[in-house]
Amino acid sequence: MWKRSISTQGERFSPAICTKLLGSDRLRKCSTYQRVCLHYSQAPEHQDLGTSHSAKSFIMGLALSAALLATIAAAAGVETVSRVFTLEHISVSEASSAVQPLLSDHGSLILQPSRSRLTVQDLPQVVDRVAILVADLDSLPDSYSVQVELFEGGSEPYSAATQTQADQRLRKMFKFASFRRLGSAVLEGELGSLAQADLGGGFQISFVAHTIEYSEDTPWGSPDPGDRFHLRPLILKRVTVQPDGTQKIDILLRTNVLIAPKQKVYIGAGTSEDADNGLVLIVHSQGPGES
Repeated sequence: MWKRSISTQGERFSPAICTKLLGSDRLRKCSTYQRVCLHYSQAPEHQDLGTSHSAKSFIMGLALSAALLATIAAAAGVETVSRVFTLEHISVSEASSAVQPLLSDHGSLILQPSRSRLTVQDLPQVVDRVAILVADLDSLPDSYSVQVELFEGGSEPYSAATQTQADQRLRKMFKFASFRRLGSAVLEGELGSLAQADLGGGFQISFVAHTIEYSEDTPWGSPDPGDRFHLRPLILKRVTVQPDGTQKIDILLRTNVLIAPKQKVYIGAGTSEDADNGLVLIVHSQGPGES
């Protein structure tokens, strides 16, 4: 006896299961859908799998296919459009979480995280609203949040009370026997404004965050900086009080840092490469929701 079934990646499911899970009786009657997805088989292993978990997983995955949904919508007399969004400043998961509530009952999303792409299929007016939202979200931020940590590395082990367990990258880049954390701070502000903080122990950090000027017209092909921004100049200084009550200010580090969201930059501030002790500054540009 011949059995009609849906087949993909070696698994086959009856039209009854498809109709139940996709909720559309017109799907079974759609000749285009049948031509694309249905075939006949006598093989005993290609039997109706019922409403098993694997069948549901397969059908739900199939339902996200833009081509298939276009066929279903056409069968129901509903016009939908598809648009691909290539994201530059936010992740695909962040974009999909924001877009999902806007979709109608005819809408679908296809996620391609490896290519930073989000495909939206829905009614034309819904896709237009999605385009406005994505354009607003996928833009350079006008504010920032940067965490700064200051460590001291030494050739001799510090006491157990002060020694810090350093991460692998810190130990690999700076060959000190042990590390201790001197202080940290989170600096937040608007791009273009001065940010400064006290790290403790007389150490102070300051910088101004700038967007990076970029022009496609440069003859030498200047690379697109993407969503990176400059901390310029970044200054680490130490303020000490002299016996006569006056302050002494030592500039320990002055540099420019190019950084992207969620990136960590490790900066050595030792007096020399062979110094027994040295300072290491870790600058971490935090993304949304990080702390």
